[in-house]
Amino acid sequence: MINKRLKISRNMKVGALDAETDYQLLDKCFVDKGDLDRLLDVEAPEAIVLGRTGAGKSALMHRIEKTASHCSRLDPNDVSVRFLEYSDIIQFFDALDIKLDLFYKLLWRHLLVVEILKLRYDIKNEQDGRNFLDGIFTWFHRDKARKKSFEYFNEWGDKFWLDTDEHLREITLKLEEDTKASIGGKFQGVGLNVEGVKKLSDQEKIEIKQRASQVVNGLQIKKLNEVLDLLAEYAFSDKQRKFYVIIDQLDENWANTETRCRFIRALIEEIKSFRKLETVKVVIALRKDLLELVFNKTRDSGFQEEKYESYILELKWTQSELLNLINLRINEVFKSQYTGERVNFEDIFPKPKKGGGQTASDFILERTLKRPRDVLQFVNETFNIAEDNERVSWRALIAAEANYSEKRLKSLKEEWGEMYPSFEDTIEIIRGLPKTFTRSSITAERLTEIIGALSEEDNIDPCVKASRQYLEGRNMKEKDVLYIILQCLYKVGVIGIKVSSLDTFLWSYIDQSSISKGEVKRASHMKIHKMLYRSLDVDHNDQPIFQT
Repeated sequence: MINKRLKISRNMKVGALDAETDYQLLDKCFVDKGDLDRLLDVEAPEAIVLGRTGAGKSALMHRIEKTASHCSRLDPNDVSVRFLEYSDIIQFFDALDIKLDLFYKLLWRHLLVVEILKLRYDIKNEQDGRNFLDGIFTWFHRDKARKKSFEYFNEWGDKFWLDTDEHLREITLKLEEDTKASIGGKFQGVGLNVEGVKKLSDQEKIEIKQRASQVVNGLQIKKLNEVLDLLAEYAFSDKQRKFYVIIDQLDENWANTETRCRFIRALIEEIKSFRKLETVKVVIALRKDLLELVFNKTRDSGFQEEKYESYILELKWTQSELLNLINLRINEVFKSQYTGERVNFEDIFPKPKKGGGQTASDFILERTLKRPRDVLQFVNETFNIAEDNERVSWRALIAAEANYSEKRLKSLKEEWGEMYPSFEDTIEIIRGLPKTFTRSSITAERLTEIIGALSEEDNIDPCVKASRQYLEGRNMKEKDVLYIILQCLYKVGVIGIKVSSLDTFLWSYIDQSSISKGEVKRASHMKIHKMLYRSLDVDHNDQPIFQT
């Protein structure tokens, strides 16, 4: 029991909603669920931190950085992939429809080799690079068979100190020079750009495509294979010294969707390649929906998604873990006022009604997607409403729910904007419905209205595409559009579905991440998530009876 009277101060928060601005509380209130140890274990395969927005991916990456003695962070924005998109030579290859997957793998392998060598040998400037190069050639006196490694270090050793984007430009320039040499005198006047391709005859395109493809296939990826073997033997064999490269923010808009997906797929493949180095681990953070998009966009013949499962560490939170997180943060923010006494959730939030009733913690957690960011946002909203009071009342909690619900709806629009750019129109189909509904609850008039609104958009949203197909009479029925809309709402987490009367409700953030058209057709009932009751005017009567 707290002896001193508590007070919720103005602007009091239990944390920022993004890890980048939450580091102070994050360092003091980190909840270790065993994920950190798994990622720090260089022998464990898990290297892809997977989770929805706000699940704690960036927080975990920050913790690796703080914990590991030798850790480097690569920012996709620094890799300057946009330079590739606007590069004449890359556009030349695209215009000829030549896949650059091998080139992207080479880029990542080179960038990662450079990064781990900088870590291992503390290369920070040109002189450090020369010193490293002088020392490394002693390896070749002991291992003369690895000629390709010698060629690689001879070419790049004095450039290791360069910034990441400079390395990217160097490699791209080499691709251009090799392509010019391969095309030869016969096509000397051909510009290595989109305009150059347009001037070619069909026969010339075929010949140049063959020659240019040989350049990509002949890239020094094999040379870098040998380099990894050499490094494994001579540079990264001390099991007491472990090295980590972490890559976050891959879900940001650092390249167009197609390039980004191919670049991320190449990175995932290279994570597997770097397993050769027993004391090195490359760890990346990815949004779950982005990984699905990457696999869908880059799926080729023979692709088997299950081969990647052992590399994935999916972030999931239990109710008790989330409550522990909030308790730690509440205690920390009140510590400055009440030193010596622990302050918990129960000390600040209202008790359930006498004789039994819902707890405040359950009320909050039921209105989240079981992610730290959602819980932090709700608690921050309650503190804002209950400012200058000693406790949060049920009245304040329910008032905060309205603000929180509006912000959750806005956040979902932002989170899923790339996959569902017209989500704002799509979600209107369930506004004002009962909390549990069936397909027949959606009237023909409402469906027609939503299809009309979606058809006016022009983007990649599957709901927009289906609506336009239906109105244009292109092999799409009205009920099929509804199925696609409901699949979207399920995937985003807005609704759960009950496939049959004997089943429990499925939710994308707890159960399977998506549902088939057949499952939607068989669904006996659907349920709107409680986080959106207030923002979507959902007809519900389950508010707790509160005490003043």
